[in-house]
Amino acid sequence: MDGPAVESRFEPWLRSFALDGFIHLHVAAVMEGLPEFVQTDFLTDRGFRMVDYEPGPGVVMRVPVASPTFGKPSRAIVLKRTLRHRPIDFVRYVIAHELAHAHLYNRGRSPDEDPEFAADELAKAWGFPKPLR
Repeated sequence: MDGPAVESRFEPWLRSFALDGFIHLHVAAVMEGLPEFVQTDFLTDRGFRMVDYEPGPGVVMRVPVASPTFGKPSRAIVLKRTLRHRPIDFVRYVIAHELAHAHLYNRGRSPDEDPEFAADELAKAWGFPKPLR
């Protein structure tokens, strides 16, 4: 008989966002794959926000934004629950890509780097490359 599942160290942090169960599960898996310093960056940022929503006719999504903390701008990511209809490698890539944007404060890794390219490259370096279609 298997023992009780061990709770991830990210669970208390993730529960604070009240994400859909599917999204929650995959954000946890992506967080497990991030470098320690990136994990710490998110876990210790009291201004970081993460939400999900179900898009549809008449749905308006308001992105929660916190006040800047300790001289840093606030960060937020928004994930669509429609990800549940996509392949798992794509779901985790999207989550890693959005976390990469947040980690980079929506900038490139250098002043002249495109933020989208930077987020893709960082997600790939973290083990979540953009799947081939």
